[in-house]
Amino acid sequence: MVESNRIWAPYLMMLQQEKDLSRLHYTVKNNRVSPYLELQAESLHGNGTYEDGRARLDVNPYVRFFSIFDPLLTPDNLGYDEFERALSDIMLHYLADLDIKMGMCRHDFYIALLMRDLDRGVYGGLKELEVFTKMEKRVIAEWLITFYHTGDGPCCLSGAARVLLPICAIYIREGEEFVFYMRQPQDDTEEKKIRFLIRLFLPLACSCTIHWTQTYGVLGYEETMPMENFILA
Repeated sequence: MVESNRIWAPYLMMLQQEKDLSRLHYTVKNNRVSPYLELQAESLHGNGTYEDGRARLDVNPYVRFFSIFDPLLTPDNLGYDEFERALSDIMLHYLADLDIKMGMCRHDFYIALLMRDLDRGVYGGLKELEVFTKMEKRVIAEWLITFYHTGDGPCCLSGAARVLLPICAIYIREGEEFVFYMRQPQDDTEEKKIRFLIRLFLPLACSCTIHWTQTYGVLGYEETMPMENFILA
């Protein structure tokens, strides 16, 4: 299906950018659509506009949704323009959401369920979770699935941290203590993120140390011990 006939494309873009979907309005071209199919355009939606913080996308629903909209949209002016505009917008939002869900595989549904559980506090740490964006929560859910498959908490913690905390280097000292070197001054948001990941992927018995800014030399990791530029930890 060509891109212009994917009604979910602008809908998905707003989801990924965490924008308010109520500011996306689908409008039927010229508020009315010709019932004569030979006069219809070949694309589902045309150029959109963005003003006053609201996106408006012109749609010709007959391209894909003839059976749904044909009874609703008539060539006659019956005086229900405002109602037709509102109903069309609601229905097209629903169809866009349905388009997205129909394209989801089992993995996507698992991700959605885990993200829902995260927001519900099933994994605790709701205060720390507030600092993550929706897309960052998806990353966490992806690594949670990997954790359930492998049971390797340290590996999943490292993988999630590489994406969510690129300024963090993780070392395991003597096989029992995790050392987190944050290459920046102490920051409350970043600290909440790393502590949430620690709680999520590591056993309670694990010993964890977080260092900020200063380079620390960790025994067994020569790359952390440049001459005259480390403190032994």
